[in-house]
Amino acid sequence: MSESNTTASTQSVVIGWIGSVLVRLIVPAWILFGAWQKAMGGTPKSLPRSILDAGSTLGISDHFLLLTTLISIEFFFVAFMLFSARLAKRAGIFMLGAFLVVLCVEMFGYGNFESCGCFGEKSLSPMAMFAIDFALFLGIIFIPTRQGKRPLAHENRSLILVFTFTILATFFTFTTVMGQKPSETTFTDNPTLPPLPASWYPQNIGSWIDKPVDEIPLFGWVKEWPIDIQEGKQYVIFYSLTCDHCEALLWEHFEFPAFSTTLVAIPQSTDGFNYDGAFENPCQDCQLAELRVGADWISGAPLVVALENGIVKCAAENEEYEAPACLIH
Repeated sequence: MSESNTTASTQSVVIGWIGSVLVRLIVPAWILFGAWQKAMGGTPKSLPRSILDAGSTLGISDHFLLLTTLISIEFFFVAFMLFSARLAKRAGIFMLGAFLVVLCVEMFGYGNFESCGCFGEKSLSPMAMFAIDFALFLGIIFIPTRQGKRPLAHENRSLILVFTFTILATFFTFTTVMGQKPSETTFTDNPTLPPLPASWYPQNIGSWIDKPVDEIPLFGWVKEWPIDIQEGKQYVIFYSLTCDHCEALLWEHFEFPAFSTTLVAIPQSTDGFNYDGAFENPCQDCQLAELRVGADWISGAPLVVALENGIVKCAAENEEYEAPACLIH
């Protein structure tokens, strides 16, 4: 064998090993880490809004069950990458491709460039995740893997390992996530109020326009209104105590509010509020209230609602402080 052929053969072997390590170790470890983080976090807040909307379209109203299902699917594909040499590459391509599609929808369909929830609540930006996933996606496609003999008996054992891993991972996911799901809360003081759900996020806020606040359950889930929100022009701002965008909006437009304004704090978790990390509230004239603790509130903050005599005139989630949509004129 000539030296050139030997060099080419060595390069082929090295590239094959690189491809195999990428498909069988790096990519599954990447996906496994994200799935593990989401399972341990146990909150539907880690789901992109596009996924929540897709779940609602399919009739899946239980966000914790939706989270459990999607994490289990990720573990299922990880199992093929870890234990099936024949199907590992296809599994990696499918999973990374799905991630890329979801990230594109989030960024360019929903305008979400903040967080994708890929690693739970504390995650990289969608753009950073897209860059990493796309690089891994191209690597899987174009870097060949090491070819080895795959006896039928070996493949049968691989499938047994795949389904064993999937069953164990699904059981872990179900018990971990569903174990953190709060129960619905009914209100003895107001039987007409819908029960406080395990999780909630605003769907079709546009349908609130020209509706009385009494017909919108979110307003009923406020602990106690400090003022009568049925009189005159008012703002109601649902905000998080640790939200930078909320702080910027209040400093820019509500340090001296032109109309009566009520700030309704959204619990950061089903356990309550993080008062230690709260920003300094510049609106000294604002009334303060809180949403009830117990639900996993997925609402984007700030959620600004403009009212006139108890009727919703404008509502905007993730209101921008530079060009807010719901300022009363």
